[in-house]
Amino acid sequence: MRILMLEDDVLLAELVSAYLSLHLCVDTVSTMQEARDFIGRFHYDVILLDRNIQGDDVGLKLITEIKSKNSASGVIVISAYDSISDKIEGLNLGADDYLDKPFDNEELLARIYALSRRNQPLPRFEIGGLVCDTNLKTLEYQGEPIALSKKESELLFYLLQKRGQILSKDELLDALYLNPQNISSNTLDVTIGHIRKKLPLALIKTVKTRGYIIE
Repeated sequence: MRILMLEDDVLLAELVSAYLSLHLCVDTVSTMQEARDFIGRFHYDVILLDRNIQGDDVGLKLITEIKSKNSASGVIVISAYDSISDKIEGLNLGADDYLDKPFDNEELLARIYALSRRNQPLPRFEIGGLVCDTNLKTLEYQGEPIALSKKESELLFYLLQKRGQILSKDELLDALYLNPQNISSNTLDVTIGHIRKKLPLALIKTVKTRGYIIE
């Protein structure tokens, strides 16, 4: 699971990020512009937003942008603004959860997992006659199984999990390899080529200069 944390308190960001990184893939930013850049580049399962950034109550402004890019991304507002009216404001803008500062790291992790489970796609679904089981990582077409290699399966099911979203090559490499900096993006193209040859329909679309998508 990949999450983004917007927090301008450097010490707090380091402490929380260090804890969450034991369990999750965490990107940490401290400004609105950095947050926008990362949200535009990567898909996040959950985004943690501090409201007060560099003295301004601006964190809520990102919620609409996040949801318009990907409505499945969960948003947890983390803030010292803890009145009922503050919480209602954040939730009415589209936040999925609201956590007061100070908070317990274990509670934050539990809320992230709970929100992620709520946004999980259906475990078994059909696209154009192709039956996909995301739990078993299996494919069938007209009752016949389709065999993929381990890496082909990982790539295809990651795209299926994020279907409807354009995924950049960088994001796919980050998701599939422990050391993506050592992997050529051409490896991704080759793997997708192999998958396309094995599928009975044109499932994976190329979006020029942006990446790949399953619609």
